[in-house]
Amino acid sequence: MNRSIVATVTALLFAMAAFGTAVGQQPPQQTSFNVPFRGVAAPGSTFDLVQGIIDFNAGAKASTNTASVPNYLTVLEGELTVQIGDKSESVARGKGVAVPAGAALTMSNTSTARARIFVSALLPVGAVASVPQPNSSGVTLVSLARRTISNAPATVDIIQVSTQYDAGFKTGNHVMNELHLFSMLSGATDFGYLDHTAVDTFRAGQQAVMHEGMAGWMANSGTEKSSFVLTWVATPGKPLTSAVAAPTGATTPAAVAPGAPRTGDGAMPIAQPGLAAPGSVLVSAGLAVLICSAAGALLYSWSRRSN
Repeated sequence: MNRSIVATVTALLFAMAAFGTAVGQQPPQQTSFNVPFRGVAAPGSTFDLVQGIIDFNAGAKASTNTASVPNYLTVLEGELTVQIGDKSESVARGKGVAVPAGAALTMSNTSTARARIFVSALLPVGAVASVPQPNSSGVTLVSLARRTISNAPATVDIIQVSTQYDAGFKTGNHVMNELHLFSMLSGATDFGYLDHTAVDTFRAGQQAVMHEGMAGWMANSGTEKSSFVLTWVATPGKPLTSAVAAPTGATTPAAVAPGAPRTGDGAMPIAQPGLAAPGSVLVSAGLAVLICSAAGALLYSWSRRSN
């Protein structure tokens, strides 16, 4: 076969396998949604990315809140009625809604099944106002994740993604080009790097970051499905990931990890469904961050409730 054809086919296979599409006979992965919010004004060159997952029992309604910053919402499960100001719409699974700063927001689940929503917001570093915080019966904060973003462009794309890996799935080798934050929902997902032998494993209820600019892979080496959501804070027009070829020659990976598993550098008061967030003290990048024993003690409501 012509060498140029071989090279082309090889490059195509790497591109298909990187962070998304499975190739060959390996178990598949499924992207439930990929919802972009384009041209978002960043609150500065340094800010916090905060993301939360909120469950609504059947018939539950959240109190009306007014956020001081824009919020970006995508329905993970079920269907929710979202009212922004005087406009109301039914939002189905995989659909996203941007809520402007200063707009009154009310969300309700009028169905007979649970609904779940994924919320992302950009806040000043350390700010707790405008963070998703349910304050109504039947509405539960499942997880909350936070990461400080530095050297961001003035305008970014906020992209919310939900993905599920079957047991045994492994992505192609790739580089994460843009800043992001994972929230793990179920199972266990491995992050490995081509130049290190150690593998970081993140489980349900944890947040994570894959080292940007380091070639590696993601996989589900367990026996059950794993799933996660992530928010990209991306430079408009830039590729989120790049496929890379496996190293060749006699290069031996170092027998050490590239550092502690990357969970972002903010507080991580994350609770499993039905469990309180544990009180603890985390040290990240030399900064001790005190986490309160419950998410409600750490965070204020988006704003004062109005009846």
